[in-house]
Amino acid sequence: MVWAVFAFTIFGISSCDKLPLLAPSQSTITLTTTNTVVQSNGTAQVTATILEQAGTPVQNGTTVTFTTTLGTVSPTQVRTTNGVATTEFIGNGQSGVAEIRATSGAAKPDTTSPLKLTVGGAAAAHVLVGANPNRISAGGSSAITAVVTDTNGNPLVGVTVAFTTDAGTVSNTVATTNASGQATTTLTTTKDATVTATVGASGGTAVPPGTVKVTVTTLPDITIAVATGSSLVAGQIVTFTVTVTPGSATDSFQNVVVNFGDGSSTPPLGGGTTSVSHAFNSPGTYTVTATGTTLSGDTKLASIVIVIQPVLVNLSVSKSSTSPLTATFTATVNPSGTPIVNYHWNFGDGSSVDTSNNTTSHTYGAPGTYTATVTVTTSGGQTASSSTTFTIP
Repeated sequence: MVWAVFAFTIFGISSCDKLPLLAPSQSTITLTTTNTVVQSNGTAQVTATILEQAGTPVQNGTTVTFTTTLGTVSPTQVRTTNGVATTEFIGNGQSGVAEIRATSGAAKPDTTSPLKLTVGGAAAAHVLVGANPNRISAGGSSAITAVVTDTNGNPLVGVTVAFTTDAGTVSNTVATTNASGQATTTLTTTKDATVTATVGASGGTAVPPGTVKVTVTTLPDITIAVATGSSLVAGQIVTFTVTVTPGSATDSFQNVVVNFGDGSSTPPLGGGTTSVSHAFNSPGTYTVTATGTTLSGDTKLASIVIVIQPVLVNLSVSKSSTSPLTATFTATVNPSGTPIVNYHWNFGDGSSVDTSNNTTSHTYGAPGTYTATVTVTTSGGQTASSSTTFTIP
């Protein structure tokens, strides 16, 4: 009877307090992974294979514990199936070398333990730097882009890139690569500059920095002005003088184009000082721009704002004191100096006349109230009219 109680107690211990199954002595653990290069927030599958001394898989359900020095593994404990246990490495945004280990009882690691994964910046192998544009004018800006890739040419996300320049300034000295592996900054400089992009080793192999050179081109000066004597009136010819001054320029204009701001422009005019003429058909404010372009495509421009006025005319009348039926008419054109090629007078009594002068007289056949009208025509073909009503006693 005492023996039966003792047996029951032993049975109770073995069934209620079961310990995890671990690998026996002389077993070996081999670690493998789907990818030894991982993005800073990426993942990789990690597999542990456990074989007994005879080379056979350990018993199913053998517990394997995984640890890592960077990021996390999930799950940390896995039971084997046919001697294999699998977990997942998960990056936490940090760069470096993750050392992953697997343990189970008295099993010994082989030469692959710890398994090393290069993560984020530690996986960087190449830094390619570009500038857009590569040539700028003094004081101009260029967009600088550094592309960070691993040994297989895959872009790396979340890698810190440091930018430096030997001339001028960069908008930000540190940037982080985006989903395309790109980090950007902006260079502003008055002279030639070389921008260097550097990625820290972060536990991996040192990466050679990438560089790009931006050339500063000094362009000639260019100005545009309205020529003396030009009439800023709708329909009239306006002449512009474009002046190019080489100065200390390292490049020269191959062509200059003038845009008149009304939808029309000149063809390429060559690279030197020149003059162009244009008639604006409608009154208004216009920005006239002269753009010089070099053989390499660099441009420099100058602008002038002009106001084109409408043609206005005012008609006045005076009556002779000695001849009551005669009236003298005077047309005053604004702006003054507008070239008028014809004055058409309608006297309101059925008669009219054309003159080249701004005054004329007319004798009426009978007293009464009349409305006279003058219509002026400019040399550019614009017209303007004015009327006045008066009484002939």
